[in-house]
Amino acid sequence: MHSFASVDFNSITSIFEWLIGQWWAWAVVGAVVLFFLVIWILPDAKVKAAPEYSTTDAEADEIALGFLQIVNLPSGLWNDPKASLLGDREKKVLVEQWGVHTRGDWLANIERLTGARRRREVWMLYLAVRAELAERLGRTPKAKEWLAAIVQEGGDKRDARTFVTSIEYSEAQVRKRVGKDVVTPDLFVRTLDGYALGQAVAMTTWGVALGHGDVAEARGIIHRINEEGRPAFTSWADFGLSYLVGRVMHWSDGNVDEKSFEKFGDGWSDFKAAMSEKRNGPWATLPWSL
Repeated sequence: MHSFASVDFNSITSIFEWLIGQWWAWAVVGAVVLFFLVIWILPDAKVKAAPEYSTTDAEADEIALGFLQIVNLPSGLWNDPKASLLGDREKKVLVEQWGVHTRGDWLANIERLTGARRRREVWMLYLAVRAELAERLGRTPKAKEWLAAIVQEGGDKRDARTFVTSIEYSEAQVRKRVGKDVVTPDLFVRTLDGYALGQAVAMTTWGVALGHGDVAEARGIIHRINEEGRPAFTSWADFGLSYLVGRVMHWSDGNVDEKSFEKFGDGWSDFKAAMSEKRNGPWATLPWSL
């Protein structure tokens, strides 16, 4: 193999021999190019559903509210009310992490997620100020406008700035990854409740897998979660944005940057899949309004 220093750039033969001698480098480059070519050509994986359960009726529509949490664990196919993919090890981890040792624990967790949820009062106030300002302006408020409105309402400017920056950064990242055609420019977070509601639906199915309830009871609980929770949102995209931003805000303690979003906002790929009809995403075909 010729060294670079021995190449005579005035001789085509010398250059050609040197290039041939670098076969290992060309092999590496070729492998990398082939990898990205295959990734580009292959279609995105389709969303799988349990064949024994419907994907088109009201029950499917209601359990789809838990899609992002169900497939993130994963605990089963998105329409499976029994969380059939949970093995003994996964069940043990769930019991320890969520404290669902008994039927009472299970029901209490569902009640907490659908009632108190993962709410922080000051965050709710900041978002309420934004929603009110948006209604008055007829558009999404800019960061400076939102921050000024919070301060005018008596909020702490420094604390509010961190919150406003984190919310807007998270929204922008979700919009960038999922697509502006899904998370449209006029869509913004009005509540962070989506995260807890999605978890509540998933928790309901986990309880069936753990033996704390049966499918009929789980269906009834999921129906109630939908009836009480959906009015706060306008669409699947609105709900998905709330879920994902809520998840990032919760686990980053309300201080979102590039690192924390990459760590906790990874559910954007599932969000994108859920909204794709070509990939059999349930949110693309099931109606939001029940």
